Amino acid sequence: MSGPRPAARFGQSSSAVVIAQRLAPLRPRREHRAQRTALTAYTAFRERHYEPYLQYAALRIGRRGAAEKVVTAVFTELAVSWTAVLGSAGPAAVAWRILHDHVDRAVGCDPTAVAAVQDMQTLHDDACFLHEEMHLSRDRIAEVLGIRPADLPSLPSHSPEG
Repeated sequence: MSGPRPAARFGQSSSAVVIAQRLAPLRPRREHRAQRTALTAYTAFRERHYEPYLQYAALRIGRRGAAEKVVTAVFTELAVSWTAVLGSAGPAAVAWRILHDHVDRAVGCDPTAVAAVQDMQTLHDDACFLHEEMHLSRDRIAEVLGIRPADLPSLPSHSPEG
């Protein structure tokens, strides 16, 4: 009789079962860790961007209550699609586009009339608005818009008050 004995096969099988049982909990732990990481990233993003988003919406819409509703809707949309947003080339740029579209709708503009890709004029207008109305620094504007500071359009200098 050639080949491994049944006991040896059983021993190999039981080793494989033991290894499989030990590895089985790792998959859910990895998924759980990935979910926790995504949630942490979302929470940090929300904390960092909520206030400038709210200020932007309030200035454009003109009513704080309506702006709060818009920004809540934006962050709800982001939360639902956060994994996809996080996997994009520029999560902050995607989030800004979502905010911009919600604010446009709130003020009666049709966001679908603007090209799906954010055109340079809109980007320039938003950068100027954040600079002039909210007095954000160039680096903070780039962060909020989700672009590299080097890609930020030129901004007017603040004139001294007097």
